[in-house]
Amino acid sequence: MQIFRQLIIIWKIRNLALMENLRTIIVTGSNKGIGYYILKRLAEENKTFQFIMAVRSISNGENALASLSKTIPEVEKRIKIEQLDVADSGSIDKFVSNIKEKFGKVDALINNAGFAFKGDAFGPEVVRDTFQPNFYGTIELSEKMIDYIKDYGKIITVGSQAGKLRILKDDNLVKSFTDPNITKTQLYGLAKQFYDSVVDDTYAQKGFPKQSYAMSKLCLNTFMTSIFPKEKKIIDKNIQVYCLCPGWCRTDMAGDKAPKSAEDGADTPVYLVNLPWEVNKDLQGKFFYERQVTSL
Repeated sequence: MQIFRQLIIIWKIRNLALMENLRTIIVTGSNKGIGYYILKRLAEENKTFQFIMAVRSISNGENALASLSKTIPEVEKRIKIEQLDVADSGSIDKFVSNIKEKFGKVDALINNAGFAFKGDAFGPEVVRDTFQPNFYGTIELSEKMIDYIKDYGKIITVGSQAGKLRILKDDNLVKSFTDPNITKTQLYGLAKQFYDSVVDDTYAQKGFPKQSYAMSKLCLNTFMTSIFPKEKKIIDKNIQVYCLCPGWCRTDMAGDKAPKSAEDGADTPVYLVNLPWEVNKDLQGKFFYERQVTSL
């Protein structure tokens, strides 16, 4: 009888350990490019992880899953495909509702989906269509997902070093973006200032660059490092918040002349997922490049 009780205790301990290692990870824009390799690396290295492949096109997601199945045994049992367009509030609401109904809560959200126009396209429509997925939509998704991320979970966002402060040519703009007490309202106001200055062609005089993608990423980087980690729900739930640059990688969006592969670009996001599942005050809300904290 005593041996039986000991076996029961051992079984419970092992089950608890297994449950601790079970994680559900959302990766947006994961049917190709860096997102695909983030999911692939995590699936290969963490056999107990399951994934939500959040993609604009279900058929593209199915093709990506078929590709993953060729190299990772039975990976299709650990991946669910959900439709999500981060440029569309209705799609975001439906996605969040599906997560709530089908999964309850998840352990991590990896904001990888993004968009950039080819070449030197610039103008009000370009700014609007770049900011919607890269900035407004990514923030909307992140905030709406907070309630459905477990305590001690993670929100990891793929930003960019293209969005560093050096792109600004006005000291007052730099001061505004680096204000340690900057609010979401103020940041959205700066984003609107940029858009309005493009509309009336005063962006250069006001110190803004002729770069819609870089500005969208500067705004995103600022939110994810200076504002989001301070939100009450993030603090109360001990959710880790990180932002990162994967580097210039060869993807459909960045082109084929980049020095890094898309697989290289997955390295820092995977590193951040694999950090201990507890808030480290020295790392919380920081911006990473090649696994190292770096300044904006």
